[in-house]
Amino acid sequence: MTVPWYEPFGITPLEAMACGTPVVGANVGGIKFTVRDAETGYLVPPRDEAALADRLGHLFAHPELLHSFGRQGIRRVHALFTWDQVTAGLLATYEEVLAVERSGGHERHAEVAVVDDAFAAATEAMEASRVALRGGVLDAVDIIAACFTRGGKVLVAGNGGSAAEAQHFAAELVGRFQAERRGLPVVSLNSDTAILTAWSNDYSFESVFARQVAALGSPGDVFIGFSTSGRSPNVVQAFEEARKRGIRTIALLGGTGGQCAGLADAALVVPSGDTQRIQEVHAVLVHVLSALVERRIACPGTEPSSQKHRRSQTRRRQSEPRTPGARGLTKESIR
Repeated sequence: MTVPWYEPFGITPLEAMACGTPVVGANVGGIKFTVRDAETGYLVPPRDEAALADRLGHLFAHPELLHSFGRQGIRRVHALFTWDQVTAGLLATYEEVLAVERSGGHERHAEVAVVDDAFAAATEAMEASRVALRGGVLDAVDIIAACFTRGGKVLVAGNGGSAAEAQHFAAELVGRFQAERRGLPVVSLNSDTAILTAWSNDYSFESVFARQVAALGSPGDVFIGFSTSGRSPNVVQAFEEARKRGIRTIALLGGTGGQCAGLADAALVVPSGDTQRIQEVHAVLVHVLSALVERRIACPGTEPSSQKHRRSQTRRRQSEPRTPGARGLTKESIR
């Protein structure tokens, strides 16, 4: 337990994590970087005794979390905080500072900061999404793979950058992602400019995707809508049309999920309000979904991924010891 009101470095939790001990820490300074909330322990507001007591009580009430958090803490220390990694990071920082000084350009330093901030924000969004979306991704794979197995097709749509991701997904499955296999029927509803402009000009842009869902979709098919806000009217109407016609629905969204979240059988809502970050995570999701669907189609006997995930989690909890061990690690292992 480490709950200062101010802590710039966050080093103290690492010794505990290296020994497989979960950490409850204040959500300040370096601690909020070294400790991953609900993964290697818990983060609580500083000077909030009630929140601290609640998290400690939760750990004592669920002893299986102690071992799970302990194992993940060990992995995080080895992934990010060994001496080799820390010294390499320091060396890279000094080299960056010296390069800016040699170039004599503070403007260049500001531009480097923009690059670093973008990658840091993307990394944070990716990590948050990895934790939040695992179950939803497996549910979406089950829906898509079952559709293809029954001989159905997938319709995809979005606007702007989301239109590009819809086409991206179609390209990966109609063509190939990693494995040699049959082409899979995926139709991008935002690709035909004649249909888009004719219907939008004569009727409305808001119904341009719903019209195509009505024309092309059949019960047992799947509609996948991409929307960073979840509020795009033409995507919302497409979801509504799909549900009326017995078409399963999957949504790749962001922020609060908007109206689309409530209309989808599986909603993958990126936990970010930044459109750039949402689109970046959507690109990764397209690749993950493509890989898993392709794997299922190439190996038709593969157990549905969501069921396999739940069964493996149950077996792991049943087989693991109830108290965490040090796993042979010592404080020296991270120094």
